[in-house]
Amino acid sequence: MNFTFSALFRGFVVGLVGLTFVACGAKKIEKINIVIPQPPEEPRLFFIDRYYGSSSFTDSSTLDLLIGEDKGATSGNLFKPYGVAGSKGMMYVSDTAVGNVFAFDIKNKKVTHIGDRAEGRLNTPAGVTLDSKNNVYVSDAKQKKVYGYAPDGSLIFALGKKGEFIRPAGLAIDKKLNRIYVVDVKAHLVKAYSLDGKKLFQFGKRGTGEGEFNFPTNVAVSPINGNIVVVDTQNFRVQIFNKDGKFIRKFGQIGDQPGTFARPKGVAIDSEGHIYVADAAFNLVQIFNEAGNLLLYFGGHGRSPGLFWQMAGMYIDESDKVYIVDNMGNAVQVYQYVSEKWKKANPKKYKELKTLKNEEVKKNELKKEKKLNPSDSDILEQTPGKGELEKSLHNF
Repeated sequence: MNFTFSALFRGFVVGLVGLTFVACGAKKIEKINIVIPQPPEEPRLFFIDRYYGSSSFTDSSTLDLLIGEDKGATSGNLFKPYGVAGSKGMMYVSDTAVGNVFAFDIKNKKVTHIGDRAEGRLNTPAGVTLDSKNNVYVSDAKQKKVYGYAPDGSLIFALGKKGEFIRPAGLAIDKKLNRIYVVDVKAHLVKAYSLDGKKLFQFGKRGTGEGEFNFPTNVAVSPINGNIVVVDTQNFRVQIFNKDGKFIRKFGQIGDQPGTFARPKGVAIDSEGHIYVADAAFNLVQIFNEAGNLLLYFGGHGRSPGLFWQMAGMYIDESDKVYIVDNMGNAVQVYQYVSEKWKKANPKKYKELKTLKNEEVKKNELKKEKKLNPSDSDILEQTPGKGELEKSLHNF
């Protein structure tokens, strides 16, 4: 699928379309519509909600919900979120400062915790992922272990014999092969295990060549072909491997233009194979096809919905919900990717997204976008100038 390329960050702030307020004791926002790209372009994603913790399910002021509040680790809220995973109405978020995983039951509007029991107690949780049974897997950077928990929080899995990991971080599971991939940041490699704990193989070493890493951080598995996508953070690139760890290709380099990276962190892949990369310096999500061609990007520095303050982990679930950790914003923002499957299942909502009126966009917060209808061969030929990204980086 070809996207319409749109620049959408602090110089190109995401459009806020149709904000509606209702009074119910404390004023509360009923609806925040953020559509990416802005109308009348074909919608690719839209904002669903932003979650802080227990306060997400209680009354908050309009200002708190719109611009965010530095809630800290009080009242059961996130303080330093890093990893995220979600499925079937549940969302799991690791917090490196609080020291456990927040389990958001979105349907029933409650928050519990995982990793706070004596068995499998977490210290510095980082990566989070889920298997096909919604068991939750968490890496602990300080304990140098990986734990697995049943949905009720009981420990069912553990990796990390002495010397096995130096600093485990990003996790991903191939649900078809029942494999878990563990990024070891300081060992500069990725290890693969079966879900019964047997080590299968590892790949990578420190370096700048193909298949080599310099402090990799996060990993994702393609739901289409099982390819393993690794964020090679300090080489400022993304590398793609087959399901057995054999190098396929790489893309990206250090820079301040679209398609380049400054501090790449989170990575996720939607049901159509698009690769999403969160950059903590630019506070942008850049979306690529598997060949490494840039299709679209959005975000920017700020505390409002649609903006971010030091991104971290990402995850995309089976329904193409996109979960993005807003680390310094003490929150997780959730979006919906408008896939072909989603359009067929939600024709009424899709029509609504396509017919939102331009005059409902807050024009004083928008900058004129440069647009093109790209093919894979010419997609990067008309990108916005590097000064736009410099502005975003300097604001960080």
